[in-house]
Amino acid sequence: MRNQQTNPKDEVAEVSDKDLAGSGVKINRRKLLASLGAAGVTFVAGGLLSSRFQGVAEANSVTENVYGSLGDKLKLPDLRNLDFCLTVSMNELRTTADLLPDAAYLVTDAGKEGWFLLDTTDTTSADNSGTVVVTAKGRRFKRIYGETVVLTWFGAVGDGVTAETQALQNALNAAAGKRLYIPKQRGRYYLSGQLSVPSNIVIEFEPGTVIQAIDTLNKKSPYERLIRIKNVKQVRIIGNGATLQMNKAAYSSGEQAHIFDISGSENVVIEGIHANDSGGDGFYIGNYESTQPFCKDIVLRQCTANNNRRQGLSVISVDGLLVEGCRFTNTTGTAPKSGVDLEPNNNSGQDVLKKIRFVDCTAEGNVGRGFLVTLHRMTAANERVDITFERCRTKGNSFGSSVNYGGEGTQAVKGEVTFLDCMAENEQYAGFSVLSSSPESVKVSFVRCRAVNCNTVNAPEDPYGFGSSFIVTTVPQFPRTAIGNVEFVECASIDERSAPLIVRGYSVKKNSAEAIRNIRFVNCTAKGGMQRLLYVDPAADQVFANLSPQPELALASAAAIDPGANGHLITNTGASGASVYALPTSRKGQQFTVTVETPYSVKLTPQPGSSIRTPAGLKAELVSANPGDLVTLKGRSDGNWDIVGVVGEWF
Repeated sequence: MRNQQTNPKDEVAEVSDKDLAGSGVKINRRKLLASLGAAGVTFVAGGLLSSRFQGVAEANSVTENVYGSLGDKLKLPDLRNLDFCLTVSMNELRTTADLLPDAAYLVTDAGKEGWFLLDTTDTTSADNSGTVVVTAKGRRFKRIYGETVVLTWFGAVGDGVTAETQALQNALNAAAGKRLYIPKQRGRYYLSGQLSVPSNIVIEFEPGTVIQAIDTLNKKSPYERLIRIKNVKQVRIIGNGATLQMNKAAYSSGEQAHIFDISGSENVVIEGIHANDSGGDGFYIGNYESTQPFCKDIVLRQCTANNNRRQGLSVISVDGLLVEGCRFTNTTGTAPKSGVDLEPNNNSGQDVLKKIRFVDCTAEGNVGRGFLVTLHRMTAANERVDITFERCRTKGNSFGSSVNYGGEGTQAVKGEVTFLDCMAENEQYAGFSVLSSSPESVKVSFVRCRAVNCNTVNAPEDPYGFGSSFIVTTVPQFPRTAIGNVEFVECASIDERSAPLIVRGYSVKKNSAEAIRNIRFVNCTAKGGMQRLLYVDPAADQVFANLSPQPELALASAAAIDPGANGHLITNTGASGASVYALPTSRKGQQFTVTVETPYSVKLTPQPGSSIRTPAGLKAELVSANPGDLVTLKGRSDGNWDIVGVVGEWF
């Protein structure tokens, strides 16, 4: 909050004739006007009856938001001199106001300061110790305030010892349709159990505020969270760097003790909050116990989630999510242990992952993945997946970003997961991976992504990392008939270490009997060390490589061209005699260009039973010894090869 230069207890509310009329507030109007006429002052009960939802007034002080702009209005010492005004404690208001119900009462308890008037029309409101006080005879005295409710009115002080759940909940309830201001605690933190946030509310924290969960939130169904935002609309939380946290050691089992649970809610914005040390997730967005199977239009901006047990953020079901400038770090405790995990439960069959955008976010130091998308519970009956990561960064996780377990066949969920201008750095295994995702499932695209100095564990033959910066493969827990539907566009595998550890820039490999198809590389590069640009499993089909500048590969005098040379320019540079190059099994998508650099014969031979189609008919070999001669061969699904470009005499 800005411009907090005044203290609410030093100034008073206004009460206008219009607001008093019909409000039920009983006061001697003639005496009030006569007493105040000389000073030209009027009271305004600005917030007593108003229930409209209003955002934060950026330039106002706390006092102005609570009471309205005071200007030259009557100050506290003037009102004390009027005979209808009484100064009392909150307890005295309850016990003595029945004696003079027509008076105006100024409560002076520290943190609870404010004016109260009788509302004769209200016989049912509960005493909440903040905005409604009920006397011994059941009269309701209402606080006079504007659009802002202050937590301390309800008795919360934040001594770090007393559980103040009820005071916090009373403040939230009273602020429905208004704004709740939470000042910094007096001690270490506010201690609280589970809290429920109502609709149509703005909550703003003073910088430095800390709310700590009690150690006894229910870890069994029905689970308890610190903050529940369930089945509500129009919630804005302005953290100003406030921290909501748990004693993680108290939640050493289970995974459901979340700090924020947003379920079945709409139009929720959370800004500038630290959600740390939970027994589950820092933030959870889904449908737990909600009437709607998904959230809608949720924003997390400039938030952090550190040292949580399961995830920094779990996304179960949402239509419209923007996560911007957030950090998810040091998750450890129970699987998946990722910075972010988008993983529908799909219990209702109606979970959605739609219009999801992560922009300028970071996932660092998590035991699991940095950013994880897990789709095995979604089917073709679900709506299309739509997820984009833009300018996001991972560092020091097991894997950087992973898209896993898209189903196969007619039951596969459809959609797209896209990474734009993202970076993975110093990951233990691969920077970017796609695991057990079928060609029929979501399309995964990596565009201008960079993986820098990954494979820090130096495991070049690990089946799921394979010493690679980028990898497409399977895991045995989710076998697939085929994997694929992945593209890499202008990506870079970079190893800048003095002792490089990346062996393969990009790997497409099987771990069992699965087929591989529909993989595309466009203008991808590898830089640093002795890493190979592409590794493509011999069984892979429909792997396309359009690489510019075209990488060169010099082969020895007798060599087999393997599928990883797809898109390369193959030369006999350095040859001291004739060379014979055996072509791999022809697959659709393969394309090789061979040129003669040194004046020795180069012979190309297909696999037994295959031929090279030429204008002169099918050939069992092509031969040239003329420097500068060049031929480009393209694989066919029938096992033969087509010539798509030729210079010189090869046949």
